[in-house]
Amino acid sequence: MPVSTVSIPIGQWLIPAEGVRWWFDSGSFALDFATTGSIGGTAAGAGVERLHSPDDLTAWLRERFPVPVGAARSRDLFDAVALRDAIGRMALAASRGEALRASDLDLVNLYAATPDVPPSLAGGSRQAGRSVHTVPQALSTIARDAVDLFGPVNLERIRVCSGDDCEVVYLDTSRAATRRWCSMQRCGNRAKVRAHRARKSRRLGSTPLAGLRVGDEQLEAPDETPGFAVPQHTELPAAPEREAEPDRPAA
Repeated sequence: MPVSTVSIPIGQWLIPAEGVRWWFDSGSFALDFATTGSIGGTAAGAGVERLHSPDDLTAWLRERFPVPVGAARSRDLFDAVALRDAIGRMALAASRGEALRASDLDLVNLYAATPDVPPSLAGGSRQAGRSVHTVPQALSTIARDAVDLFGPVNLERIRVCSGDDCEVVYLDTSRAATRRWCSMQRCGNRAKVRAHRARKSRRLGSTPLAGLRVGDEQLEAPDETPGFAVPQHTELPAAPEREAEPDRPAA
């Protein structure tokens, strides 16, 4: 189960080059954060730097966290990018079955060791703790989610989309661990369309003689039965004319 007890929605909209946005469920809040950087490939709308300024970081955190988060400063942006890139490198290594770099593990552990955004119950009469949480607390919450992401239970479920032109990394949270695509509405649907066209092409390629006429008969499409042969229509030579029989003498 996640190390952080704060409930944060997972998933975000991505906009690829063609401009049609799609919903990416990464399976992990830490992976959502990593996708704001170079991980994932630009073809899918990921792999594009989205945190250019402290204001960009502030907007992303406030959109995701269910509690108020203060404004980010330049130092916060530096720390956030360092943590994000470490998570991205670890995710790529895990998806390839490679060992995680010790320096990246140390960085995630460092941020996870600091105070995070604490959980709270609504309906109380007093304010416990901060009314507005700091960016370092938000980064700690992300790091603690990364601790869960790269733990033994989930490590082998970090995968790259099976799409030919897609490099999006996700955590397979399906019960049977059978997820193959970044999204069924995107790469999954494209794969189904390609498979359908391939099957249709094979069927058409196996019936090139359908509709041809042999003699007075029209060929129907063969049913892919082995040994199907087209009957050959051959003109037989005409029978030779019989010579006239000589008249028989009268009896």
